[in-house]
Amino acid sequence: MSDKDKLEMLLSHKAPCIETLGGKALRFQSEPPELEMEFEAIPEFCHSANQVVQGGFVTGMLDAPMAHLLIALLDGQFNPMTLDINVSFLGPSHPGKLLCKARVLKLGKSIVYLASELYQKEKLVATATSTVKLVSNSG
Repeated sequence: MSDKDKLEMLLSHKAPCIETLGGKALRFQSEPPELEMEFEAIPEFCHSANQVVQGGFVTGMLDAPMAHLLIALLDGQFNPMTLDINVSFLGPSHPGKLLCKARVLKLGKSIVYLASELYQKEKLVATATSTVKLVSNSG
């Protein structure tokens, strides 16, 4: 499957949680393995008078691209199960578009280390690293 075909696969099989986050895969490349996703934060995701996106939604926006990167990279043959995720909130996110860039740090046979960065208006607002276990979809 080409990188373009893999991106189309991601776009045609959106999970409800991705729909909720207003997520859409924009770019996938297999070498080096990278994926970009766009999200739409809505006021309902926010707390405080300053309309700051709640951290759990930010974490979801960092986690989903890492999982989608692995799904595309491994041709949908594995389910990525997050074992841990470490998030750093560097600034507030507000309603509107956010862009997340995910990459593979190390790909093992059953464990993968990943990183992602979340931007709003070209400003880095949060980062994450995660450890993921690959679970075969074949049963």
